[in-house]
Amino acid sequence: MRWLAAAVALAGIASASPAQAAPSDPPFGPIRMNATAYYGTLDVIARETLGLKAQFTTWDGHPVAGLPIQFTTTGERFPLCEATTDFGGWAECKNGPVPPPVSLANLLVNGYDAVWQGNRRFAPVSAHNNIGIG
Repeated sequence: MRWLAAAVALAGIASASPAQAAPSDPPFGPIRMNATAYYGTLDVIARETLGLKAQFTTWDGHPVAGLPIQFTTTGERFPLCEATTDFGGWAECKNGPVPPPVSLANLLVNGYDAVWQGNRRFAPVSAHNNIGIG
């Protein structure tokens, strides 16, 4: 009879402890990224930016392809253009018109940002650089 009481007690303990559910998210967070933006130029007469370029890599230096990168004005945060990273991790807007609400003075003084918004796999990151008259 004692073994029956022990079996009932063990069954009660086993049923009281819930089974662990499989996590829906990966055990680690998104992969950290590095971003480097390069000096761009502005054609004031044509009102367009030239050569806005940035490289996106993982924290250990591997380039990341296929990321949609937004190039925006610093401060005002108006979008200038969007480009997708290539196999070397480079995103470039060779020439793009500057939208009318964007202040050329702000663009020249404050520069631009290359922004990756992030997703479940890669963490968000941005890089900043200046724009000069070209």
